[in-house]
Amino acid sequence: MLHRSALLLPLLLVLPASAQTWELVTPVKTRSELPSVRMVDPTTGFMIDRVLGFVMKTTDAGASWERKPYNLIDKPRVLWMWDDQRGIIAANSGRFYRTTDGWATASSVYQPTFGNLGSLYFVNDDLGWAGSESGKIVHTTDGGATWTQQTSGTTNAIVAMHFVNEQLGFAAATGAILLRTTDGGASWAPLTTPINYNMRGIHFFDALNGIAVGIGGEIIRTTDGGDSWTLETSPTTNSLLGLFVQGNTLIAMGNGGTVIRSTNGGVNWTAQTLDLQDLYSAWIDPSGIGLLTGKARVYRTLNFGATWTAVQIGTYHTMLNKVSFGTEQNGASAGWQTSGGFENGVVRTQNGGRTWGNANAGNSQWLGVHLLANGTGWLGGGTGANRSTTDFFATSSSHPGPNVAIRSTWAFNTTTAIVAGGYVNGGCYRTTNSGSTWDYTQTGNIYDLWFVNNLLGFCGGEGGSLHRTLDGGITWQPLTSGSNAAINSIFFLNDTLGFWAGNGGARTTDGGDTWTYMGDLPQYTMSIFFTDPDTGYAVSGSGYVLRTTNGGDDWEFMVPEPFDTSIGDATMVDGALIAVGRYGDVYRAALQCPTTPHVPTVLQSGQTLCTAWRPQIQWYLDGAPLPNATWPCITASATGSYSVVVTDALGCTSVPSVPVVVISTTVEEQMNEAFAVFPNPTTGLLTLSFANDGPHTVLLCDAQGRVLRSERVSGPTATLDLHELPAGLYILRDRGSAGTGAVRVVRE
Repeated sequence: MLHRSALLLPLLLVLPASAQTWELVTPVKTRSELPSVRMVDPTTGFMIDRVLGFVMKTTDAGASWERKPYNLIDKPRVLWMWDDQRGIIAANSGRFYRTTDGWATASSVYQPTFGNLGSLYFVNDDLGWAGSESGKIVHTTDGGATWTQQTSGTTNAIVAMHFVNEQLGFAAATGAILLRTTDGGASWAPLTTPINYNMRGIHFFDALNGIAVGIGGEIIRTTDGGDSWTLETSPTTNSLLGLFVQGNTLIAMGNGGTVIRSTNGGVNWTAQTLDLQDLYSAWIDPSGIGLLTGKARVYRTLNFGATWTAVQIGTYHTMLNKVSFGTEQNGASAGWQTSGGFENGVVRTQNGGRTWGNANAGNSQWLGVHLLANGTGWLGGGTGANRSTTDFFATSSSHPGPNVAIRSTWAFNTTTAIVAGGYVNGGCYRTTNSGSTWDYTQTGNIYDLWFVNNLLGFCGGEGGSLHRTLDGGITWQPLTSGSNAAINSIFFLNDTLGFWAGNGGARTTDGGDTWTYMGDLPQYTMSIFFTDPDTGYAVSGSGYVLRTTNGGDDWEFMVPEPFDTSIGDATMVDGALIAVGRYGDVYRAALQCPTTPHVPTVLQSGQTLCTAWRPQIQWYLDGAPLPNATWPCITASATGSYSVVVTDALGCTSVPSVPVVVISTTVEEQMNEAFAVFPNPTTGLLTLSFANDGPHTVLLCDAQGRVLRSERVSGPTATLDLHELPAGLYILRDRGSAGTGAVRVVRE
């Protein structure tokens, strides 16, 4: 809970409960393995967590992620998305998961004889293949609803697949095996390779030209459909675990944070190391905005992979037990090892709980934490472990401690603190010499502490135990709480008005001498706090929030519980609820507009400008609103200064973003001879003519630059049907091997 009553500001804006929802602000953990990512537009993407078994969605190009409400019992391995609604996952134990609503719900297909599935490829909405660790290749003609097994000729693990068309396909298996089919998988034949290394990524540009990357950084190429292969020069000896191809731009990623990139179809490569963590998958939208995922890492590019910036670094996978803020911006939460987890840890924030990072606080089962406004704080954990800080746990120092599981702490200054807990030797302990010695008062197994000032304080815990001190914790006197159930949270607004909560809750108006039961509170309330004598909040163990506006006499539903969580503690800062719990999850729910308005971020990739999805978006050019420019992404077709203003679900309107200056490359005329269209104007059908065979990715945009359709084209010509579109002006863009082309088209 928040341990500084001065921070609890009155709510300035009362809004309907439907506007408030929890945002998971720590979606990626240090245990997370993110083997597959897919983007469906410049800002919307999906990824899977193989270890924790989650599907996650982003609408701001990876800056934040929503954990979808579906548990994948069989660990997910490969993700395929046709659009933002339809997708399929290949998982362990022969399980396929399918969705038609963006993973809000999912169905599954179970074929246990297939074994663990590790690769997946579709050539259209219906026709696809998957490969398993036992060498099985399976085939679907109905989008994954049913599957039939094909004869692969190997029992080695199928680790990568690629199909040129409905008949011609290739697969890579462990043991330096490459397979080819020319009849849609009815039969597979091995190919001869020049090396003894496993390929982990494979792609064919057409029926003859292909490339593969793999273990040891090896890169091999074929120009005769796989009959023969050439070992290419590689810029790395680190193993390459995946390959993404768009036109002539290739991205391969692998061990030790290695990323290699080619812009000429794999003839030449450049290498960079992003971190020491392994990388598994990448996907770049035709706009040039893309994501790269791996071990506890998500990176973003705005320039087709030339550079990458970390947008998610995994936080500790732990059970967060307590949270405390010293200021509106600086807070910390303490965690302990949970079932299936490997870590104990402290996480901290410097921006009001919007983002969190790991704090180096030593290895212990941390349970309690408290911070003061000057940065001083105290941390407690199992078997008396405790540390203090003077900089909000950017750094901390260890001290000797009492032999007790410390569940709650309270810091007075750098040398004086109270720690409390149980079960063995339960009670309150006080030090005035940085932990060199401790004075003990037996008060039972304590779960929470609250001090109104340096003298008046309260502690409560198991069996309804409740005590008060009038001398800063030197002595404690028992109080009658009126309950024999656990007290999880204590909060006082002043020296007379206070509250406790656990299995239900109670209120005192005389400093704890007497208590009145408060009805309607959750059975397992983990945190209770008030902003004024009338307005208070109670957060349950499952994460739903109740609010009172009459001092606790009545409670109303405020925020629904998030998916699959167990809350340990909660508080409020700057009008937003912060809750912590299982998996190292930190949630944030804004209840009012922030005191400092939000400044939206604009992502720029060439002439494509994007911002995060919000209920209301308005783009501006040179300070004037652009007509109908209310989508997350626009194409900046005119020279000028672009900015955006967004309004969130609470109705909070941002200030304008930092302006982005764009110098137009003149979309009014055909941009290069590599891209032509006719007839123009058209009544519906357009013929596209390219100077080379491609492949090309053609974007159909409206006059404001919003992408309406994306088409993948191979060969020198293609036909585009515009009959479904209303008459008007449209823009066609080519993201192909010859560079970027654009032309205006009139639909009559």
